[in-house]
Amino acid sequence: MQEKMNLLRDLQEIDQEISTIETTRSGYQQELSVFSEQAAEVQSMLDQLNSEIDQLHQDEAQIEQELLKQRDNVARVEARLPGIQTQKEYVAVLKEIDVAKKGNKDLEEQMQSKRKEIAILVEDQQEKQAHLDAITENARARGSELDQLLSEADSQLEKHTSNREKVAADVPKSLLRKYQGLFKRRNGMALAVARNGACLGCNMQLPPQLFNQLLQGADLQTCPHCNRILYVEVEA
Repeated sequence: MQEKMNLLRDLQEIDQEISTIETTRSGYQQELSVFSEQAAEVQSMLDQLNSEIDQLHQDEAQIEQELLKQRDNVARVEARLPGIQTQKEYVAVLKEIDVAKKGNKDLEEQMQSKRKEIAILVEDQQEKQAHLDAITENARARGSELDQLLSEADSQLEKHTSNREKVAADVPKSLLRKYQGLFKRRNGMALAVARNGACLGCNMQLPPQLFNQLLQGADLQTCPHCNRILYVEVEA
């Protein structure tokens, strides 16, 4: 019986170490994924800004083309003035020129507005690009460290897993299943020390007869409160 308990204690110690390594690995991987998520988020904002800036440039170019066209029209109309013979026609042409110039002014204001929008977005774009560059640099530097740490964790995990297989092979299958179920349900603590008549896994008092049976080491005993497999520590 003592041999089985020793195997289970060794197994629990190995499993706890494996669990710690896996938690640590998960933390490393999560940190790496955070860099990727941050970069993707900023890149998405940059893509949106680039699209908006491109559209504004297209709008600006269209307004500029329309403005050039209207200026040409004004110049052509003004060129007709010297050849006008009647006052009525002269007044009509002046009115046409005035309307065209007002239209030009509106187009110029629209173009200035577009340019201001572009300037604001370009400034935002530069800030986002600087942020992305910083994330990329941090990811590169820290990512190299994390890759090394993950490699070391994988090596440790492989070593402990190999040791676990050797120990588990000597544990009776039914006892191993019982242990594994308890280990999962009890957050990595399938076994608990019994001391001074109490289970230290749940800190509840044990029936005196059960504690005496534990001291005798005749058979495997479990805590009636938390169901953990109990053992007593033999003083050296």
